[in-house]
Amino acid sequence: MAIVRIALKTQEKTHMSQHPAHSQDQRHPGQPNPADIQKALAGIDYPTTREKLAAKARQNHANTDIVDLIERLPDHNYDSPAAVSKQISRTQ
Repeated sequence: MAIVRIALKTQEKTHMSQHPAHSQDQRHPGQPNPADIQKALAGIDYPTTREKLAAKARQNHANTDIVDLIERLPDHNYDSPAAVSKQISRTQ
């Protein structure tokens, strides 16, 4: 019986970790990955503008979804990668 209980507990843990509510990735399908966004903006100097963010993403050969997302951001100065990420989460 102990072996059966261990097997069931292992299955429960596996099942729970695969449950959507326990997923670490809270993006909707089709949304760019935050790591890909930061990679697209590699080398940018802060503070910066939306236009400079989009230009840097193009220069870094970012996916068009990422460039489009950046171009939809409000037109103001961004003082850090965290500020960009925060605004992106609001924009999506």
